[in-house]
Amino acid sequence: MIERLQLDNFTAFDTLDMKFSQGINSFIGQNGTGKTHILKILYTVLAALNEEKRVSDKIIGVFLPKDKSIGRLVRRTKGSSSAKVKITRNGKLLSLSFTNHTKETLKLINRWDEESIGPSVYIPVKEMLANAPGFLSLYKNRDIHFEEVYADIIYKAFAPRLRGPIPYDREKLLSMIQGIIEGKVIEKKEQFYLKNKIGELEFTLLAEGMRKLGLLWLLIQNGTLLGEAKLFWDEPEANLNPSMISTVAKILLHLQRNGVQIFIATHNYLLLKAIDLQKSSGDHVHFFSLDYAEGTKNIVYTSGDNYLDIVPNKISEAYTEIYNEEIRRSLGGLIK
Repeated sequence: MIERLQLDNFTAFDTLDMKFSQGINSFIGQNGTGKTHILKILYTVLAALNEEKRVSDKIIGVFLPKDKSIGRLVRRTKGSSSAKVKITRNGKLLSLSFTNHTKETLKLINRWDEESIGPSVYIPVKEMLANAPGFLSLYKNRDIHFEEVYADIIYKAFAPRLRGPIPYDREKLLSMIQGIIEGKVIEKKEQFYLKNKIGELEFTLLAEGMRKLGLLWLLIQNGTLLGEAKLFWDEPEANLNPSMISTVAKILLHLQRNGVQIFIATHNYLLLKAIDLQKSSGDHVHFFSLDYAEGTKNIVYTSGDNYLDIVPNKISEAYTEIYNEEIRRSLGGLIK
């Protein structure tokens, strides 16, 4: 379990110290407050160690700083400065640092003992399975400007399923998703299809929201999203019909009940409220709201175990303003 993240002078953050839930961690905030960067740095460190890859190379591949210079991820200030990242996992600290003059290397001050890191999955906003044919060979052999998370998720989707029968909890989740997408996902020659009673429909002909749920089905079916896995999902609601949001919340809650630790960044009120309303007393859910400290560009946050605990809440404020405008119009401008 990832228990804590501490950042100093990293990208948009002056300083940040967050403690996480073992279940679902939901991040909201206006654009530019670092939600995606929190997901990416956690994923990047875990993925690098799991792949036995240099952490600095993975950070560069995921964040894509100009000229592949890791020093550009140091928060911009005059003169020399350094960024520090500390991640506490299972009670053990990993810390690293690099300066704004660094190009490709960083200093690992503390690291976790050699042990199984477990799978980590990053689902980006842009769905990639429709672009899978030929993408991995192109990415491997050509210097193309794609964040490494896109190649990573395709690799994980291609993973064959685990041997043995599928446990009941996983089968229940798969059935839930199959009910929405009305079929199962199969792969032939690097191309994905939705197979149902009618036949096989290639992913390029499916709505993007359906492809995202198909990806989730694959990751559960092939055993990537098992207990001890970490799921990082940027804007799960993107291109999903609102009628599907409640089911996505249900899937996320089921995954955390099966031991998957989840980090999501979202702008969607329906998703947040669905998680809040559907959670039970045994579920582990925590909400974070990031914002700029008054009169500064320093990012601060509030958090709580319930959606109503997070103040300020830009999402609720926007919905409230629309609701108030509707009332004003219905009353013919009698109130202001």
